[in-house]
Amino acid sequence: MNICLILSTNRTYRLAVEKKHPYSSYAPATLERLVSLLPNELDSTATVIDLNREFLPKNMTCYDLAGISTVTCGATYAYKLADTLKRLGVTVVLGGSHPTACPDEAQEHAHSVVVGYGETSWPQLIRDFASGKLKKRYTDFANPFTSRHIPFNRKIHKGKGYFFNRCIEYSRGCPNACDFCVVSCINKNTIYTKSTKDTMKDAAACGKSVLFLDSNFTENLKHNKELQEALKKAKIRWYASSTLKFSADPGSVTMAAACGCGGLLIGFESINTGSLQMSNKTFNSPSHYREIIKRLHDHGMRILGCFVFGLEDDGPGIFERTVDFVQKSRVDIVRYAIATPFPGTRFYQQIKEQNRFIETDWELYDTEHVVFRPRKMTPRQLREGYYNAYRDTYRFTSIIKRLSEKFSLITFFANLGFRNIAYTL
Repeated sequence: MNICLILSTNRTYRLAVEKKHPYSSYAPATLERLVSLLPNELDSTATVIDLNREFLPKNMTCYDLAGISTVTCGATYAYKLADTLKRLGVTVVLGGSHPTACPDEAQEHAHSVVVGYGETSWPQLIRDFASGKLKKRYTDFANPFTSRHIPFNRKIHKGKGYFFNRCIEYSRGCPNACDFCVVSCINKNTIYTKSTKDTMKDAAACGKSVLFLDSNFTENLKHNKELQEALKKAKIRWYASSTLKFSADPGSVTMAAACGCGGLLIGFESINTGSLQMSNKTFNSPSHYREIIKRLHDHGMRILGCFVFGLEDDGPGIFERTVDFVQKSRVDIVRYAIATPFPGTRFYQQIKEQNRFIETDWELYDTEHVVFRPRKMTPRQLREGYYNAYRDTYRFTSIIKRLSEKFSLITFFANLGFRNIAYTL
């Protein structure tokens, strides 16, 4: 059985590949996990294609089955590709966050759709396909970490040019119910965690530094403390995503630093309390942001701060105020996003009910385009404010000023990478 596994993306990233200057990215876990889950008893080979980094093979007719995973911004191309492969006689399976949120839509383009996780459904799907009994839909929201430990197949990343490929997973999901976040709605406000023993097997295979791909690495503190102690014992440097609930606790930050945490991605989301409240992210308190940032810096941790523009209480002044905050608080690396109502979220349902959508092409649902009418500004103000905020933040003078107190080459080059994004938007 010859299988092709494809990670879809939107035209911005595909165009960068065509120009031979793909955007820097870490190695995704999705395709690696699917390869590792292929049943041992079947004679199967898998080719893995990440369209963020590479082209499709010219000859796709050699494959018996193509599995396409996609987020929302990659769905339009995923459907087009699926339709083409079906015409060529290749069996097509669609999965990922977008088909999970819109399974009926995805079903129109595939022989089969995977809704939810793949740990149980994917091996069964492959067995069913091999026996000629493929079902139209497989739904799986069970705990993905209850079965035997399956080590990731990292050989598939060789030669793809990822800036970081030592990526593993400890937990999946998030219990927080933020209105705009697709993670909690897909995972039904649930978080599952892998055992410390199995996580450390994955970490040990990576060497002395790892990146956790979890949406909310620090949520389950009881189990997380055990894992952090194990990472400390193994002398592994680690990086992860965290909420401000964790970062606001001095004891948790001290422990993480002592256990080898080198940096955190933190969703500040907004400096506007009204927008946070209207997004059901009330545990974020802008009045405490600077204190938290200083605490993390004092413990030697770098911060990738994420901010969203265009939330329900944001007006035209949000951009300048956010850039000013970022500069004065010296956030190491900054990622801005335009509020995007992803299917399945309460934000999407709200915008739909209020008839505020202005774009229906999924290609534009990439947090870089305005797809709805904001409440307190025009679409043009949101679009231009977003662009200007990025460019103001990543001017050379701004970068140097933010990093001047605790300069590091790694952080500086990361800023240059974001500067390249800022000036190509």
